[in-house]
Amino acid sequence: MFKWFLYAISFTWIAMGSGFILYTQKCRTALSKMLDPKYEKFIFGLIIAIGVLLMFSAPHSRNFGVVIFLGIIATVKGVLLIFIPRNLYGDMKKWYLQTASDQTYRFFGIVMLIIGVAVATWV
Repeated sequence: MFKWFLYAISFTWIAMGSGFILYTQKCRTALSKMLDPKYEKFIFGLIIAIGVLLMFSAPHSRNFGVVIFLGIIATVKGVLLIFIPRNLYGDMKKWYLQTASDQTYRFFGIVMLIIGVAVATWV
C-alpha cells in the first residue's frame, strides 16, 4: 500500500538531487521562492507529513531501520522548524539561500541523490 510513496519520495529525491548538482543557481532561486514566509507553515506541515508517511512505509522496505530513521528525522525537523524562534529560522534560511556556496548545494544534491537511489532499491 505504501510502496507507491517510497517510490515517489525516492524519485523526488533523485530529481531534486540531480537538479541541485546540475542547476545549482536555478534551484537556489526556486527554493527562495518556495520558502517565502506565506508558505512556511505549509512547508513545515509537509515535512512532518512526509516523515510520518516514511515511518508508515518502512515495513514495505527491505531496510526498515533506515527508512524509519529518515522518517523520524523529517518529523523532528518539521516540528523543530515550527517551534524554533523566528530569528534563528531567519538566520538559517539566510545562510542556506544566500551564504551557502555552490559546492554546498552540490553536496546536498549528492546526498539527496544517494538517499533517493538507496530508498528506491530497498522497495
